Amino acid sequence: MSVAAGGADLDGAAVEERIARLEHDWGDLDDPGNPLGAQQFMAADAERRLLPAAERLLDDFRLNAEFVPRELGGRLLRLDALARVMRSVFRRDASLGLGYGMSTYMAAAVVWAGGSAGQRRDTAELLLSGGRMACAYPEPAGGNDFLQNGFTTAPHGDGFLLDGRKEALNNASRAASLLLFAHPRGDAGGGPSAFLIGTPEPGTPGYRPLPRRSTVGLRGCLVNGLEFTGYPLTADQLLGPPHGAAELAARAFPVIRCVGPSMALGCADTALRTAVAFARSHRSRSRASLHTPRTRTALIDAFTDLLLCDALALVATRALHLLPREGPALSAVVKYLLPTVLNEMVYDLSIVLGSESYASRGPYAVFQKAARDLPMIGLGPVGSTASRAAIVTHLGRLPRLRAPGDEEVPAALFQPFGPELPGPRPEELTRPAAVDSLLGTLESTLWQASAADGGELEKALAGYATALDAELARFRRACADLANRRGGSPEVRGYALAERYALIVAGAACLGVRRHHSGSPDDFLAGPAWAVMVLSRILRRLDPGTPEPPRLGEERLLAELLHRFDDARSYDLYATLIGR
Repeated sequence: MSVAAGGADLDGAAVEERIARLEHDWGDLDDPGNPLGAQQFMAADAERRLLPAAERLLDDFRLNAEFVPRELGGRLLRLDALARVMRSVFRRDASLGLGYGMSTYMAAAVVWAGGSAGQRRDTAELLLSGGRMACAYPEPAGGNDFLQNGFTTAPHGDGFLLDGRKEALNNASRAASLLLFAHPRGDAGGGPSAFLIGTPEPGTPGYRPLPRRSTVGLRGCLVNGLEFTGYPLTADQLLGPPHGAAELAARAFPVIRCVGPSMALGCADTALRTAVAFARSHRSRSRASLHTPRTRTALIDAFTDLLLCDALALVATRALHLLPREGPALSAVVKYLLPTVLNEMVYDLSIVLGSESYASRGPYAVFQKAARDLPMIGLGPVGSTASRAAIVTHLGRLPRLRAPGDEEVPAALFQPFGPELPGPRPEELTRPAAVDSLLGTLESTLWQASAADGGELEKALAGYATALDAELARFRRACADLANRRGGSPEVRGYALAERYALIVAGAACLGVRRHHSGSPDDFLAGPAWAVMVLSRILRRLDPGTPEPPRLGEERLLAELLHRFDDARSYDLYATLIGR
């Protein structure tokens, strides 16, 4: 995925134009007369289908081109840009975002990571013509039962025979191409292999589509199973070398772990926007009014959490381009932390809405849908459990990693509208990192925060940065003790440290975004208020005794929250204009 001639300004402008066009075409989600409004999406959800008008819009937009690398005829250059485009879809309907988009990209990402030139070309042609894909990743031990089962293969002539079943695949009944991971049968030995095949027609010998599965969330997604019995595969349907699926997964999973949760911020954005609308509609004496401290706190905390999540997602997605050897650990942090924070955020907002948080009709019904959909997005082989295990593995290496030099951590890592990025290098994702750049940046960022002159908020930021550095020092001692201690279960002790690591990394990402802000000094991100509020949220998770943030920080976050609501802008780092 090479960078286009003309630099980042040209490509960045093209991304902004596409997002603006898509948002304009969606129109106002709250307009009851809009054929792409909330009422229509809720009606389609009740009927357990995707909204046909929305699918037609995405067909016309050629959304699949966002998943195809530029050199293969698509638009994909930067993973952070892909996530931003998809947030627009998830903001309207998470089922549409997953069913139309993310499921196809999850399969295509493996092809880009390790497919042959012919497989890459054929996949690009399929997607650019509007075709869809489905993937059957193996569910690791300890994963969720809903996605368990899998496939096996045995040699047969010059090819293989495929057996087994997978109970739940999104898009299986609509996909033109399937990506399957299969283990060798019995005692054949070797690791799993990956296969890229055309979806068989119903009635094909050896193939049986299984009935659709109903789900509580993402009800519009078509979740079906597949069963194969002695189904013949040819050698050229192998994706990568025989028994090479683990290497392919190691190249593709970091991308999926980062991009998927970043896309899902659009769904959480809608939940917060709905809660703000509810609060603003109530009179001052109502418990749900903005005049009550409980409501203000819930809304400010939710906005803060979205900024926290986006800062972490930004750094992790850009690291896949700039610091690919550190990408797997950062992507695991994203996949582990974001679902937890976002689901807790929606629960806290539900207290503001009260009984309206259960409404299936009316102006606030989309909140209940978002609350059902968000937990489902985190299912899968790259879900939170697998990601926490990946973090624990990284913690075992952490004491041996050196501190990075200043020149090793580019400012572009932290810049939402940053300069051009090099193309992804999937092979680098499987090589060990020598440094942990996010933790390494805390010292220099702390120095800058402490040296800055300013008022109450600047002093609070310096204090919180110092507290985060102290948490890092305690964490490093615990990691060293974990590495040196014998006996017991290091995995269990590592699990206890995984959340602390994720939170410290998120804090470092937030400080980095503020430090390297390249926009106008009057921008919201240039000021200290948002960073103060994010660090206070992080530190209170690490230490409940953390002092409360200054009231001035809360006031500025509330003012920005209401300004973005009135101006129809997103609640992430980008403050994107959304459809009205």
